[in-house]
Amino acid sequence: MQPLPQSRLSAISLFVFGWPLCLAYFSANSTGIAYANQSDSTPQAASTVEDVRALMQAGEYEQAIAAAKKQVDKRVWNESWPRLLIEGYLTVGDYDRARSEYELAIERFSDSIPLRLLGVQVYRMTNNAPQAEKQLDEIETLLRQSPWRYSNRSNLVPVGEFYLMRGEDPKQVLKICFDQAVKLDPKNVDAHVATARMALSKNDAQVAAQSLDKALALAPKDPEVLYLAAKAWNETERGRKEGFLQRSLESNPRFVPSLLYAAEKQMDSERYEAAREILNRVEAIQSRNPILWSLRAAIAHLTGDYELEGNARRTALERWNLNPEVDHTIGRHLSLHYRFEEGAEYQRRSLAMAPNYAPARTQLAQDLLRLGRTEEGWSLVDGIRQSDPYDVSIYNLKQLQAKLAKFTTLEAPGFVVRMDTKEAEIYGDDVMLLLRQARETLVPKYRAELQEPIFVEIFPRQQEFAIRTFGMPGGEGFLGVCFGRLITANSPAALQVDSNWRSVLWHEYCHVVTLQKTKNKMPRWLSEGISVYEERQRDPAWGEQINPTYREMLLADDMVPISRLSGAFLNPKSPLHLQFAYFASSLAVEFWIERFEMKGLQKLLEDLSIGMRQEEALARLPGSLEILDQEFLEFVRDKARQMAPSADFAPLPKDPSLDLQSWLAEHPNSYFGNRQALEMSMKSKDWGSARKIADHLIALWPDDSSNEGIYWKLAVICRELGDHDAEYNALIELSRRASSPREGLLRVTELAKDRQSKTMLRTSDILQGVDPMSDAVQELRSFAAEQTEDPYTARNALRALLALDPIDPASVLYRLARSSLKLNDKKQAKRYCLQSLEESPRFIDALDLLLELRDSANDKPLPDNR
Repeated sequence: MQPLPQSRLSAISLFVFGWPLCLAYFSANSTGIAYANQSDSTPQAASTVEDVRALMQAGEYEQAIAAAKKQVDKRVWNESWPRLLIEGYLTVGDYDRARSEYELAIERFSDSIPLRLLGVQVYRMTNNAPQAEKQLDEIETLLRQSPWRYSNRSNLVPVGEFYLMRGEDPKQVLKICFDQAVKLDPKNVDAHVATARMALSKNDAQVAAQSLDKALALAPKDPEVLYLAAKAWNETERGRKEGFLQRSLESNPRFVPSLLYAAEKQMDSERYEAAREILNRVEAIQSRNPILWSLRAAIAHLTGDYELEGNARRTALERWNLNPEVDHTIGRHLSLHYRFEEGAEYQRRSLAMAPNYAPARTQLAQDLLRLGRTEEGWSLVDGIRQSDPYDVSIYNLKQLQAKLAKFTTLEAPGFVVRMDTKEAEIYGDDVMLLLRQARETLVPKYRAELQEPIFVEIFPRQQEFAIRTFGMPGGEGFLGVCFGRLITANSPAALQVDSNWRSVLWHEYCHVVTLQKTKNKMPRWLSEGISVYEERQRDPAWGEQINPTYREMLLADDMVPISRLSGAFLNPKSPLHLQFAYFASSLAVEFWIERFEMKGLQKLLEDLSIGMRQEEALARLPGSLEILDQEFLEFVRDKARQMAPSADFAPLPKDPSLDLQSWLAEHPNSYFGNRQALEMSMKSKDWGSARKIADHLIALWPDDSSNEGIYWKLAVICRELGDHDAEYNALIELSRRASSPREGLLRVTELAKDRQSKTMLRTSDILQGVDPMSDAVQELRSFAAEQTEDPYTARNALRALLALDPIDPASVLYRLARSSLKLNDKKQAKRYCLQSLEESPRFIDALDLLLELRDSANDKPLPDNR
């Protein structure tokens, strides 16, 4: 539907802003107007209406309907009664009776906009689109004829909702209708709720939260307010979100929107049986609810029951056969489970019913961008932005699009990589090398046939990564995300913590292989488990490693079996439990390969790819899920017990007066006791005692892989003792075990200058995977390469150093010339030499080199054979 001309909205605007005295008069004297009786009726009638509304809010729908029906039959002159009756029938899904009551009521209250808005719902749910449209036309006629009659506090909210349905600018509706309703009556809960609904539909959680804070203060037990609050607060406030949803259902256990939302949360966690149980509760209340059947269709698709999917979709469309929300809802849930191709197809179906349906257009744009169809996706974003300038997610994407246009694009067989231009100069070649190695290793290993190229986008700011990945800011805990053909990742510059970008990209490219092999039909735990497992196969320092905390969780009674591992990702108890889910899933993959070999893992992926249900695919080789779960739990508990078998991991007594030294004399192998003693010795600078305790801890558990674990502590202790050989050895052990120990790597590279140049080159290369944007890292890397006669690495490191604006560019350019000469690239060497002299015309070494190059013929440069 095309937006209304601005003049239609300005009619009501004139009376809201231009006639304040008239507006005040009608607000204060609305008892003489029939359509305003809903809020200004006699005290006795208002009390009865409020009682029925209370019944509705408590979920006593049948009692509310009976009470309202009794008053309607008496022909009480108060439009609130037929409205409550129609709302009751709509709530329980009795659409035919709702229509009958509406047609009787509208004869008496023909000038009621709230009633006619109900009529739109009634006719849509009885498959009468022309009559639904007619109600909107009638509202438009009423507003044109007598705009002053609808500028009071009772009508501004429904008038605003009408204009939103007609496609008017939401910001204008907010300003002219909803904000004015709040100014006239700050306790107008409906105005706050309408604002929140509108803001949520435009992905503006901030405005929604502000309005809901006010609504909650006025109506803390209103189930709709609590439901909207649950939707408004994002995943970083998971506890608050879930608390609101629970409170909504406590206020009204039969509140259908909250029940549907609870079912959706279970679906997100792949707890489909729990979701079905909640949907059964919805069916007992409102058996014809289209979203109920849409969610059932989505579950059926995700579990491979395509016949049930079709039946459920047909039922969802039975009462309103052009309802765009049905296919949008199904597609949205498919996309949430990374089934973007199927999700996009459902959005197209939705748009075939309603071409301007904004949620489907927005979701389709996101799906296309995640599928790598960037030209089509960005074109759709442009169109949405022009027609709907308020949608926050689309605004964010448009801002991001402008920044992406400035990125450098690197291409190679199978890949298109987009990076910040400066970052591409510094480590772009290393990105391409790593991706090429991942492709050569993982594609044949998993017998995958990929749809290429794979698009990789690396963002220098976390907010940009979040907008590209999630559509909105947030997602601070994510290093990278894979959608099948698209990888998005934070660059090292975007993160506040040390991480290894190489391990991140290896992990995400493994997702490319497994997701495409299974057509995105694999459970979350298996996808993540394979990627973490393959990290460790590539480099033992990468991926999640066992530690004392994980050991305890593996041995705990609530350790999750394979059949329920996805829930550990999708509904974790804490950030720690989420991180543990990655490790546990990698152990599940390790167990599967040990038990059924690599062929067994390939078979599992192939079974999933043809749509076989997860439970069936998992049970095929072991014989049953029960056997699989039992054997897996035995496997991980054996792993846990094998970790540091001589160490005692019992917790320390919770006794403030505990004499730690005496306790350690009785428990010399206590891991936590020795660790506490080590901290105390280091704090008091008793380095001799600290050295002995550190050596004992290493003897107990030599595989500590944490960046600041025992090997880092031992290195600090040895440095304080002046034993630099022991410090060096401790740091070498740290570099072999930890994935991103930046400070330790910098220190060992410095120490290696006087020792082994090859060690210096290895550790500086690890640093390139941790902090390539550091000039100190590039200086160490170039120095190590020069010392080991590796001119290719030296040239790359020096180019990176030059891009970082060094203090002495002339020296860097001279060294670049030397490296190029060693690569037989005399033309490039001469160019660098001249640039060095431009910076420092009296640079003697550069002048000598220029003379050396002056008469040299340019041989063919040596190839890069990495």
